[in-house]
Amino acid sequence: MDKIILLARAKLNLSLDITGLRDDGYHLMDMVMQSVSLSDCVTLSRADSLSAADFAYQEADTGYRAAKLFFDTTGVSGGVKVSVQKTIPSQAGMAGGSADAAAVLVGLNRMYRTGLSRDELCQIGVRIGADVPFCLVGGTARVSGIGEKIERLPYFGQGTYLIIKPPFGVSTPAAFKAFDSMPDCPRPNQERLIAAMARFDIAGMDAAAENVLERAAVLDTIGAIRRALIAHGAGMSLMTGSGSAVFGLFERTEDAVRAANHPEIRKLGEIFVCRGVPDGVSIAFEN
Repeated sequence: MDKIILLARAKLNLSLDITGLRDDGYHLMDMVMQSVSLSDCVTLSRADSLSAADFAYQEADTGYRAAKLFFDTTGVSGGVKVSVQKTIPSQAGMAGGSADAAAVLVGLNRMYRTGLSRDELCQIGVRIGADVPFCLVGGTARVSGIGEKIERLPYFGQGTYLIIKPPFGVSTPAAFKAFDSMPDCPRPNQERLIAAMARFDIAGMDAAAENVLERAAVLDTIGAIRRALIAHGAGMSLMTGSGSAVFGLFERTEDAVRAANHPEIRKLGEIFVCRGVPDGVSIAFEN
């Protein structure tokens, strides 16, 4: 196999809690996460060797780091060139870089027929970033630890998401640092959220969900976006990850599209309308 094209799916945090801090400085998480149809297109082309020059951000590129770890771990002789057509916004809390890394791992595993299990890919992925294991598993899941503990949940494919990415981004390390210096804040009830999801009870989801990192973001702007989404028909609204993107969940697609086209919504930032999907990475083409 010489070429493979994959879709790397964005993720949303339907709820996010921080439950502790490890001695090594990593935060312990408790999150309900969902893959959505918004995706980057990642193309892998077989090469004789691996060079950081073939990646957009050289050694810092998550795709390069994924490829290097793959070849180092498997001992396979070979290389790859990777190009990414970006759609997932950066510094949005939607795991764009992690999704791309997950796609590189899936693509290389298939291209070089190494037969690594999903768990083995996740063991490589968590060394790249905390969101990479979920991006490999995808669908609907409760994620804990530093991102490596994934409990798959019944696929939540109902509703339509309207996502707004404001003009500013949020640095994930800065958001966690700000959280560490803040007083206690409202916490989500993940069990109630999961039960409400099973009933497709958006009001119940809204009552149970929280993102504790939201208070570490630019509250006035995030709050204004959430209020606008609710005012235009969303049943619940939350910042995803460390931000800055905010989503609203609508029961009907036509209502989400109508809201997305409203001038008050469009002035708030980049607009994306998408649905939940059952996987984190999917193959679009291979040859």
